[in-house]
Amino acid sequence: MNKIHKMTESEKEIMDVLWTSSQPLTTNEIIQNLTKSKAQTTVITFLARLMEKGIVRAKRISKANYYEPCITKQEYLNAETRQFISDIHNGSVFGLINALCDSGDLTKSDIEEIMERLRKEEW
Repeated sequence: MNKIHKMTESEKEIMDVLWTSSQPLTTNEIIQNLTKSKAQTTVITFLARLMEKGIVRAKRISKANYYEPCITKQEYLNAETRQFISDIHNGSVFGLINALCDSGDLTKSDIEEIMERLRKEEW
């Protein structure tokens, strides 16, 4: 898979609308589903940027463009996580887990879920 480019917060808001839809959406449909009101020209600009990044594709039907994601939300989250680990923890997953343990943010339940997941993984 090609490198997935980082999105701005406004681009993520638009992507959340597209990711939750079961079908391609027009610009007006995207605007109607945004939690924060944005001008049509602003949304069109963000959609153009998302297309340049290869995150969204558009199909022209009649007089409207219909937008749909090229990647899933999980694929984006995985790419962001990998980049974070690379940037902050020098690529060390252990470094990330160590930081989580040291911060006290992991609950006993979190640790049990992680352990269970690790036991189930096929290496």
